Amino acid sequence: MKLMVKKESWPRFCVKAGIALAIIWAAGAAFADRYRIGIDEQVVKCIPGYSIYLIDKKDQELVKDGVYVFSARGLQPLYDDGTEMVKYLRGMPGDHVEIREHGNIYINDEFEGHGLVHAEKLNKPMEAFVGEATLKPGNYWFMGTSSQSFDSRYWGTVKHDQIIGRAYPLF
Repeated sequence: MKLMVKKESWPRFCVKAGIALAIIWAAGAAFADRYRIGIDEQVVKCIPGYSIYLIDKKDQELVKDGVYVFSARGLQPLYDDGTEMVKYLRGMPGDHVEIREHGNIYINDEFEGHGLVHAEKLNKPMEAFVGEATLKPGNYWFMGTSSQSFDSRYWGTVKHDQIIGRAYPLF
């Protein structure tokens, strides 16, 4: 028994294919408008175990301990302005941040991290980073989980307008 298959005309096929491609393009454009992939190429990771992140540029709701990407400002000579950095948001406006002797970092009297290993690279004594402050409105404290992380313990706060969006560690 032979089945008869009716072939579709080329014009009809082209219209259907064009519609399908337009839908795929629109979905891709909508995705790219909101999301992108970030790759951490550092040898020593600030967030160990992850190198690839999904960045949600539209998620601007800041939650303590969330992972965010922000644009560096004033971190020369180590990083150029505009370098994107991924860190944990550890301090919110109104939080009390303290760096004690020996490099222990506390936020609202809770231990958050240890180490000031980059003080020497910045040609400053460790004691230059010891101090305390209450974060002002629009200022945020970011840290990695590694003592090797170059973060707010060295350069202070990140302004709200520097924050690009939420980062979701993938791999």
